[in-house]
Amino acid sequence: MSSIFPGDMWAVGETRVNGLSVIVRFRTGMPSAPDRQIHENLIIISWPYTGIESGMPNDEDKQHTNRFEEAIEQAFENSPVGVQVACMTGNHLKEWRYYTDNVETFLDAFNACLAGHPVYPINLRMFKDPDWNALSELQPAGSEQIH
Repeated sequence: MSSIFPGDMWAVGETRVNGLSVIVRFRTGMPSAPDRQIHENLIIISWPYTGIESGMPNDEDKQHTNRFEEAIEQAFENSPVGVQVACMTGNHLKEWRYYTDNVETFLDAFNACLAGHPVYPINLRMFKDPDWNALSELQPAGSEQIH
């Protein structure tokens, strides 16, 4: 589904939450309004971890979250089921943001790609977000690549 993004470019930035550094990776483009309306379902996957004092994951946390991330990114990278728009790491939390047109189909694919994996300490939340605010809030105001 990534073809709904003009240029399909990503950026990486850093912000602070509760005084701790958070690394943010996000798409710089924004799909057309009709595509956003079709894929209006936001799914936020959160993985809390203890990490180190700076709020970043320790080596063990990184190993586990990377294995999980590789599985879901491989499953959805060229899939029409869902599209990843952001990933954030820091403040003792790793979070992935996806949009989909069908939550049930997304969850079926999500569970299938994790078959054989251990149970991960993740939380999933789902929202209607037809304006894609969960992506636009991460993009710099006035960015030329957003439109």
